[in-house]
Amino acid sequence: MVASASSSGALLHANGAPMPLPEPTASPPGYAFPRQNLKRRLTRPDRVPLVLVACGSFSPVTTLHLQMFELAEKYVKQRDPGFEIVGNYMSPCSDAYQKASLAPAHHRIQMCSLAVDTDSTATVAIDPWETVRVDESGRPLYSPTVDVLRHFDHEVNSVLGGIETPDGRFTRARVMLLIGADLAATMADPKVWDPSDIDVLLGYYGAFVVERTQDAIAPLEKYDKIWVVPTIINEVSSTRVRAQIQNGERVEDIPNSVYKYIKLHHLYQREPTTNGQPAETTNGNTD
Repeated sequence: MVASASSSGALLHANGAPMPLPEPTASPPGYAFPRQNLKRRLTRPDRVPLVLVACGSFSPVTTLHLQMFELAEKYVKQRDPGFEIVGNYMSPCSDAYQKASLAPAHHRIQMCSLAVDTDSTATVAIDPWETVRVDESGRPLYSPTVDVLRHFDHEVNSVLGGIETPDGRFTRARVMLLIGADLAATMADPKVWDPSDIDVLLGYYGAFVVERTQDAIAPLEKYDKIWVVPTIINEVSSTRVRAQIQNGERVEDIPNSVYKYIKLHHLYQREPTTNGQPAETTNGNTD
């Protein structure tokens, strides 16, 4: 049964009955949600507070990862869809993702932090939640994208109480995915994504899709919570960066501080092998 979203944002079954969202996954002991760059008060009363979340491997983080947030900010200001961005977050995936090119989580967290610190205009925060979740034996746990967005929704709206309006009230922030066209193009494929997850991700939360054409999201037109952010044609990807490092080529698509970190820790010198590898798109992860 396909779900749909009501005008109020609630997720509904096809028969119109409310579809309650499951409780968010508990955070591990010692975890603290990064609040430092979260804007706690709106500047305009007629805007909906928006928190953008980019999930991915970030192995390594590239300049395009940061530019996606900048493009979304520019889109919101120029196209005026009624939002005010109050939070930008990167959520690096867990080591349980087991992708062959995946650097250990602590390296990826550090590289993301270096990239954000290098960009003086960046307002992006790095949330380590996915990387610090472990099972009873201490092994990393895998977090589907649906659980990641529920986590942000819970932290911002339940724990912090939402975002304050100029008149002193508090309102719920909208939490949405920030993704690229390649990932969006896979979302209509039930062999890659669980349709019930997509109903929550796009029917309840929504997404800002950074792409060059609208062809990628054509199969997703039934969802009305997708905003297409135009961008220029580019060849930037973590895959390309890793290949350049392995080939000893000049790397220009990552911040210099990240490149120095990679060289210092001898990352991506050769592709490691793995015995098992989940499908990359089942968690909304991109390079």
